Amino acid sequence: MNTLKYYTVYQRVLTGIFATALLCATTAQAMPGMTATEAEVISTSSGQLAEPSPLAEYAPLYRQHCSACHGDKGDGKSRAQHGLRPAPRNFTTAAAWQELSRERMITSVTFGRPNTAMVGWQGRLDESQIAGVVDYVRSTFMRDPALADEAGANLAASSSLLALSTPVSSGRSGRTIYKRHCSACHGDKGNGATWTKNGLSPPPRDFTSAEAREYLTRERMITSVTYGRTGTAMMPFSSRLSADEIVTVVDYIRGDFMRVAGVAATTDATLDQDDIAANPHAAAPHIRNHPGGETTQGATPLTADQHQAPASHKRPPPPPSLVESDMTLQLPHGLVGDVAAGREFYMANCFTCHGVRGDGHGPRSSFITPRPRNFLGERARKTLNRPALFRAIAAGLPGTVMPSWSKVLNNQEIADVTEFVFQTFIQHKKKALPASALTTESPVAPGKP
Repeated sequence: MNTLKYYTVYQRVLTGIFATALLCATTAQAMPGMTATEAEVISTSSGQLAEPSPLAEYAPLYRQHCSACHGDKGDGKSRAQHGLRPAPRNFTTAAAWQELSRERMITSVTFGRPNTAMVGWQGRLDESQIAGVVDYVRSTFMRDPALADEAGANLAASSSLLALSTPVSSGRSGRTIYKRHCSACHGDKGNGATWTKNGLSPPPRDFTSAEAREYLTRERMITSVTYGRTGTAMMPFSSRLSADEIVTVVDYIRGDFMRVAGVAATTDATLDQDDIAANPHAAAPHIRNHPGGETTQGATPLTADQHQAPASHKRPPPPPSLVESDMTLQLPHGLVGDVAAGREFYMANCFTCHGVRGDGHGPRSSFITPRPRNFLGERARKTLNRPALFRAIAAGLPGTVMPSWSKVLNNQEIADVTEFVFQTFIQHKKKALPASALTTESPVAPGKP
């Protein structure tokens, strides 16, 4: 009897320990393969005071100099990933763990990597800073794949139990996703918004054209929505839409706009009243005219003029005339930029793409698509006033490798860089720039690509 009681109590104790290991977040900090940063966050969130990482002081250096290309999480998923050839290194992969020794990484950061956009940081970072950033990357992002696999197996068991009680989301309709994320460029009817046809080069895809139906496979469209399209304004949506949502919106486009055989058009009864008022056929999107002459049930036949040629064969409209900006406008928020402070930051960070002379011929420029902005060109000098420069530096430019510097700089520092670029490059009078404006400690020779 006593023996039976002993085993009963022992079984309950083991069950309690197992349940606690699954549900208590603090056990995660001891899980193999977890980085020091992740363990620190979990320990702090669970109410325990974690010892500060000795490498935490190098996190700002990584964010300022490295994250624009390698990503905030070291996985290479940055705005630059589709614009750089070759793409930035993903430090989280097993290949990175096996190939990148500490010595090799220090050498790469110090002297750069030939035939890539990775420039040498010698002269801008001292030896201790370079070693610190490398150690920060190695401890925060890189992990032994063997330990990572073991950690994944441990998490899989707990995830399968939690999944039993997790409700499955019904998701959003393709029409809703398209209207929110795609219609601004591709238009409500899939044939391109009015402003984008003349404002973007190349213009967004016209899904209603015969060319789109001929060349756009489902797989290609899913890839384009997921990863973006290099050399265009089409940005990746993998960070904003799930894989299922991307497939849903692609199928919506193929059914409603491209009229692909075998893909049903949307028959969503919950259409906006504004859409119905503006388009009588909106309540039945499967009834509409199509380029190339064919019509569907209930649609108005095309006129003779409309039958002349498919939309894709028509002569493109002339390029829009250059609309000059008001170059006397001052910085937003009443800010006043410091040219000297802006020059120091530009020559430490921006010249690698835009060049020491602002001509777009920095040491990284030949690896970037589309090419960096040439501040000396006519369009730049007539359109990039102080507010436009401030917005571009703060928010970045979608479809390019230009990052959002608001994650690193405050408004005053952005104003300083803006004022330097505006006064030194935008307003220069087609003569040799003063040597004081271009002085830099960088080892890269001025003006050399």
